[in-house]
Amino acid sequence: MSVDYVDLVEYIVKNIVDHPDAVVVEAVQGRGRSETVEIRLDPGDVGRVIGKGGRNIEAIRSLVKASAIKEHHRVNVEVIAEDEERDGGSDTAEVEAVPAGVPSEESFSGSVEGSPEAVEG
Repeated sequence: MSVDYVDLVEYIVKNIVDHPDAVVVEAVQGRGRSETVEIRLDPGDVGRVIGKGGRNIEAIRSLVKASAIKEHHRVNVEVIAEDEERDGGSDTAEVEAVPAGVPSEESFSGSVEGSPEAVEG
């Protein structure tokens, strides 16, 4: 019995995002019994797929891993966000891999709300 990991991931992801038509799931064959499943989706849906603290993507990875262990395969699941350039001058897209549980640089930019400011007295 062969498991189609792409269909499994696609079914799960399409049922939790706001734009299911924008979801593209592809398998990239690695060495030996290794495979990577790439999820490309609308930038607004990336947070939904990753979930709070990476819970959703970890649950998806756990399901795929459980299916893969039966077949003695190793399957990695990656979320790839495609951000279109906002200047409107180009039709190309910038692709960025988003590992689960790792905050992006954007979350560290700017000041932190609620942090004490220096007061001269």
